[in-house]
Amino acid sequence: MDPRWKEQLEQHRNKRREDIIQGAQQLFVERGLSAVTLKDVVEFCGISKVTLYKYFRSLDEIVFEVQMNVLIAFWDAVNLISPEGNNGFEKIRHLLEHMISASKQHANYVRFIAMFDTLYQENYVNAELEGRYISFLRSGTHPFYALLEEGIRDGSIRSDIDIHILTFTLSNVVIATLQRMIVRGKVLHLDQGVEPATILERMLDMALMYLKPQGN
Repeated sequence: MDPRWKEQLEQHRNKRREDIIQGAQQLFVERGLSAVTLKDVVEFCGISKVTLYKYFRSLDEIVFEVQMNVLIAFWDAVNLISPEGNNGFEKIRHLLEHMISASKQHANYVRFIAMFDTLYQENYVNAELEGRYISFLRSGTHPFYALLEEGIRDGSIRSDIDIHILTFTLSNVVIATLQRMIVRGKVLHLDQGVEPATILERMLDMALMYLKPQGN
C-alpha cells in the first residue's frame, strides 16, 4: 500500500471518528444522555450503523469519548490564563475565580459532566471502559495539585492534610457546586431566593478559608 494513501486513509478515519464524537456531543447536550440512541447518532451524523460500528461498539463507548473530550476542553479553558499571585494560596484563588468564570462561559461542558455523573453514578458499565477512563483521569496531575503543593511549601496553605486528599476535597466541592448552580441555578434561585452567583462567591470564600493554615 502506498504510504501516502495509507496516511490519507488514516486521516479520513480519524476525522470520521471525531465527527461522530462531535455529533453525539451535540445531541447529548441538546436532548440529554438518556434520550439519545445509537439510531439518533447514526441519523444525525448521516452515516450507516455499519459505519458507526467500525469506530464504536456501543453508545456507552461514545459517551465516554465525549466525556474525555469535554474534560480536556473544560480544563483547557480553565488553564487558558496562568494563575497570578505571590504565593500558592493567591494563585489557587485566582485559578478558582477563573474556573467559575470559565464554567459560566462553557456551561454546556458543565452540564454534560453533570449528566455523565448522574448516568454512571454507581458503576462504569464494564471493566474495559472503567479502565480506560480511570487511566485517562490519572494520566496527568490535577491542576490544583501543583498550586497546593506550592502553597504548602511557602506556608500559605495548610499542611496538616494529605495533599492528595486536599486536592480532591477541593475539586469535588467546587465542581459539585458549579454543576448545581449551572444546571439548576434558575430553579434554585426561585426556591431559595439567593442568586447562583452569590452562592458561588460564598462557596469560594469557604473553600479558601479551609485551605488556610489553622490558626490564621
